[in-house]
Amino acid sequence: MAVDYKKQYRPDQLEPFWPNENIKMIVVVLCTLAVIMLLATLPVLLEMAGLKGVMHVEEPANPQGATPMGIKPEWYFLAVYQHLRLMPTELFGISGKTLGVLSQGPVLLAVLLLPFWYRRGAHRRPGWGYRLVVTASIFVLMGLTIWGGWPEHMVDGHEQLASPSEYFLEQPFLFVMTAVTVVIFYIMIAHERKAIRRILDSPPPPPDLSPDSPDTQDNKESQL
Repeated sequence: MAVDYKKQYRPDQLEPFWPNENIKMIVVVLCTLAVIMLLATLPVLLEMAGLKGVMHVEEPANPQGATPMGIKPEWYFLAVYQHLRLMPTELFGISGKTLGVLSQGPVLLAVLLLPFWYRRGAHRRPGWGYRLVVTASIFVLMGLTIWGGWPEHMVDGHEQLASPSEYFLEQPFLFVMTAVTVVIFYIMIAHERKAIRRILDSPPPPPDLSPDSPDTQDNKESQL
């Protein structure tokens, strides 16, 4: 059986996970974004305060011009970047960019609702359907990431993908970290499942026989 924390701790020592933990995480994310924005605008603020030579001035981007070849986002945005590139120009009267953004909504919603759905079957072993969905999702994410980061070369005025060997030689760190991440992910899942099973299969804790415990008082009343 699972451990009943309400019997191990006093009510004043417990707090609900929802929404307390989510509020804490939201505060952490907002504080992190505030620090990042401060660091991004710090050179401008120092320049306005009179400290010269801090801000690095570059040629402003041309919003009407084409994106230069080879421009890629950071590796953690490559899957989203490639997903947007795969969208058609227009479908059912909806712009491809709008369709690409809206199509990611169900995925984000599934990730947000996964902990609540998973609690219902946490005491059971995951079935083949669950494992197949998780494995397919991981490989789709990996495939889009590797595909999105594939380097391109200009050949006779046309963009052409580099060969797999060139890709690996240019960015070996991406392939190595992808393999390491997959291995660590499955190790963490296996460890978490063992920990959950160990808690669920452990014998119930012995009853509290202290003089003030409810069990002791019930025994005294039954004896009387």
